[in-house]
Amino acid sequence: MQKPLLIIGNKNYSSWSLRAWLLLKAFNIDFDEQLIELFHPSATPILNEHAPTGKVPVLVYGQDDEKVTVWDTLAIAIHANDYSTDLDIWTGLSKSVAETNTSTRINSAYCQSIIAEMHSGLMGIRSEMPMNIRAIARIQPSNACLNDIARIEEIFADCLKNRSTDSYLFGHFTAADAFFAPVVLRLQTYADTSDIVLKSTTKQYCETMLNNPHIQAWIDSALKETRVIKEDEAGEILSLNGVLGH
Repeated sequence: MQKPLLIIGNKNYSSWSLRAWLLLKAFNIDFDEQLIELFHPSATPILNEHAPTGKVPVLVYGQDDEKVTVWDTLAIAIHANDYSTDLDIWTGLSKSVAETNTSTRINSAYCQSIIAEMHSGLMGIRSEMPMNIRAIARIQPSNACLNDIARIEEIFADCLKNRSTDSYLFGHFTAADAFFAPVVLRLQTYADTSDIVLKSTTKQYCETMLNNPHIQAWIDSALKETRVIKEDEAGEILSLNGVLGH
């Protein structure tokens, strides 16, 4: 198969781009990436050519009548699992093991369910705590936002019970970790300064995720970006890291 192209937005802000990018990286799927500037005229021809919804991320490969276009992060995850890896993205195990073991089917169902919950809900945290990797900021979280954080902490605690202190949600890295990665980065930006007290399990999982080499690579790239997108800024910015922090 031709190497796919993943079109993404600014790494400092684009949480959905991070999900798709991290998933492909974590499952050793070789791809090229093309970064567009969100809300900038330069992005329009690229999105018009490749993205039916006008949004990122979008995964494309092939030419003319054989061109394959996959938009929406969940669709990209499903497509990658079907065609691009010998590992099962819902369990992190080989597909032969995942298909024959009842306990892995239980984990797979749980993984798919929390991904769908993240994908379609938890709008309080997503709207009030937009991903802004370079910033440390303070907000006044609403009850909706705090309820979302409580639900996320419940998910983390349930997944991580009886696991080692440096574990991913299902032991091995799965699509769930990719989908919740932006939550980890949001909490890093806003939680402490907004007096949001996190459970020890949540802090432990955030540390594990922040130590992931692919996430570190994404953060390093984000901190080199200079564009400020007002639509994706929230709260009182207390400090900045990276290029804009100097």
